[in-house]
Amino acid sequence: MKTAQIQEEMSYEDAMKVLGYEPGAIVSPHLPAFGKVAEKLEELVRTTKDEKLQGSFRDELDRLNDALAVVVEQKSREPSLRARGMILRLILSLLLVGCVVAAGWYGNRYLIEERQSRDNQDLETLAGNARIAVESRDWARAESIYSKLVDLEDDPERVREGRRRISEGKEEARRQKLGFLVGSTRAAIEERNWDEANARLEELQGMEASHPEVAGLIKVIREGRMDDQIGVLLEKSREALQEEQWATLAAHTAKLESMVPGHEQLAGFKAATAEGMRIMEERRIRARKLYEKALSLDQGEFSEAALETLREAIRLDERKEYEDLYNKMSAYARLLMVPRDYATINEALASARPNDKIRIGAGTFTESLTLNVKVDLEGVGHDESIIQCDAESASVLLATKEASGSRVAAVTLRQTGIVHTGERYPVVLADGSELSLEDCHIDKGSGHGVAVINGGTGRLRNVQVSECGWDGLAVYGEGSAAEAGDCRFQLNIHHGVDAWGGGRVMITKSRATRNGLAGVVLMSKGVHSELVQCTIDGNREVGISISNGARAVLRANRAQGNLLGGILVAGDGTTAGMEGNVAEKNNKFGILIDRHSTARPFTDNIARENTGEQLNRQAVIPEEVVPPPSLLDVSVHKAVEAGPSNPE
Repeated sequence: MKTAQIQEEMSYEDAMKVLGYEPGAIVSPHLPAFGKVAEKLEELVRTTKDEKLQGSFRDELDRLNDALAVVVEQKSREPSLRARGMILRLILSLLLVGCVVAAGWYGNRYLIEERQSRDNQDLETLAGNARIAVESRDWARAESIYSKLVDLEDDPERVREGRRRISEGKEEARRQKLGFLVGSTRAAIEERNWDEANARLEELQGMEASHPEVAGLIKVIREGRMDDQIGVLLEKSREALQEEQWATLAAHTAKLESMVPGHEQLAGFKAATAEGMRIMEERRIRARKLYEKALSLDQGEFSEAALETLREAIRLDERKEYEDLYNKMSAYARLLMVPRDYATINEALASARPNDKIRIGAGTFTESLTLNVKVDLEGVGHDESIIQCDAESASVLLATKEASGSRVAAVTLRQTGIVHTGERYPVVLADGSELSLEDCHIDKGSGHGVAVINGGTGRLRNVQVSECGWDGLAVYGEGSAAEAGDCRFQLNIHHGVDAWGGGRVMITKSRATRNGLAGVVLMSKGVHSELVQCTIDGNREVGISISNGARAVLRANRAQGNLLGGILVAGDGTTAGMEGNVAEKNNKFGILIDRHSTARPFTDNIARENTGEQLNRQAVIPEEVVPPPSLLDVSVHKAVEAGPSNPE
C-alpha cells in the first residue's frame, strides 16, 4: 500500500496512538524494536492453526506496519531528542507492545497444544476402531482405517503391525473357508448328493485350483456318480427282466456295456436279452398264425372264437392290421356306443342282449355296474376310460351268474372314498360268474380289488390291481377259481393274492410286490393251486405262504427282498411241489418247510443271500393256524369280509 493511501486512512496522531505514544513524542530511536515486534507477529500468523486467532494476529500486524509507515513518513514532526519524558514513554510503549505479543504467543501455544491433544485422541480412537475391525474380521474396514492412520500416525510401526494382522487374519479366514469347502464336499459325497458335491468342489477350485484335495475329490465324485448310474441301470435292467420287457432290457444292456464293458452282470443280461428276443420272435410268429386263423374264420358274422384268437394275437404282437381286423369282426355283433348312443353305461346295459358289445369312450363315468347278461364291455384304454363309484355304496362292477362269459377290457375301475368297517365292497366281484378282465387297472378299493366267490371264475390278463384296502385278488369258496397271467398286484394293504376256504388260483408270469402283508397266500385245504414264473418281492411279510393243508405247485418263481422270509410251507398235510425257485435277499429266512409239511418234488431250488436261515426242510413251526373266517353269501349290494392273515 502506498504511503499517501495509508495517510488518508490513518493520521499521524492515530499512528502514534497505535504505537502507544502521544503526538509530539520521539519515536525514531525505537523503530528497530518495533520492527522485531512486527517479525514476531509475522511468525505467529504463519504458525497459528486457529483461523480466528490467525486473523486477529494478521490485523494487528497490518495496523502496526501501517502505523510505522506513517511515523517514518512524518518523522519531521518529531520534537528534539532532549524532550522531557521521552525515555519513560518509550519504556511504557515497549512494555505495552510486549504484553500484546506475549499474550498472543502464549495463546497460540495453548491452541497448538490443545489441537495436538485432540489429534492424539483422534489417533487413539482410529487405532481402537482398527483393532475392533480386525477382531471382527471386517478386513475392508480395517484396511480403510489403517490407510487413514498412515497420514496421521507419527509412529509407522503401529500401522505396519495392524496391516500384518490384517494379512494374517485374511489368510486364516481363507484357510478356514477352504477347510469348510473340503468338509462340505466330503459330506455331500457321503450322502451321494453328487450335484451338491460338485458345486462345493467348483467353489473350492475357484479359491485355490492347486489345493491338494481337489484331484482326489474329483476322482471320488466321478467314480461315485458312475457307480450310482450303474446301480440305477442295473436296477432298471432287473426290472425289465422281471417284467419280460425285452426291448427295454436290450437298450439297458447296450448302455451298460458302453459304460462298463467288463461288468460281471453284463454276460447274464446279454444272454437274457438274446433269449428274450428269441421269445419275442416266437411270439410274432405265433401272432401271425393266430391272425391268419382268425382271418379264415371271418364269415361276415359274429364269432367269439375268432375274436378271442385275435385278442391273443394282439397280446403277443400289437400290429395295426390285427387291430383293424378285430374292430371289423367286432362290428358284426350289435354295437352299443357310450356316450354316443347311450349317455351312461347302465343305460347301454339295460338295452343289451347276450353277446352285445358295449364300447366306452374316453372320460370318467361315475356308475356302479351290474352285469346280468353276457356282454363284451371295452374302453379305449385304462388311462382314458375310467369307471368309479363311492366305496360305501357298492362294487364298481358286479358280474352275476347270468353274465357268465362276460369280458371287460381297457378300463380303469376304482372306488372313491374310504370305508373302515368290517365288511366292504370289492371293486370287482365275480359272484358265481365267469368273468374275464383284460388290460385293466383296478385300484383304490376299500376292500378287495377283485373278489371271486360262490364257484365263480375270474380270468385276469394284463391286469394291475393296486392300493386296495384288503387283498389285490381274493378267491374264496368251493369251486371258486382265478387265473392270472401277466398281472401285477402291488401296494395293497393286505395280501397281493389270497385263496382260502376252497378257492384256488393259477398265477403265471405275474408279480406281487410291496403289499402290506404277504405276496401270495394259499390256504384252501386239499385244493390245488399253481404259481409259475412269478416274481414276489418287497412285501412286508412272507413272499409266498402255503399253509392249512393246501396243495400247491411252485415252479420257476423268484421270492426276493420280502421282510419276513421268502417261501413258507407250513401246517399238517400241506404239500408243495417246488422246482427251480429262487429265494434271495429276504429277511429272516429263504425257504422254510415245516416238518409236518411235504415238499416233493424239491429240485433245483436256490436260497441265497438271505438274512438268517437259507433253507430248512425240517423246521419246527408253532402249530397255530389262523382259521379262515366265513365270507358272506354275497348278492347284489352286499359287502365282503376280509380274508385271513398269515399263520403266526
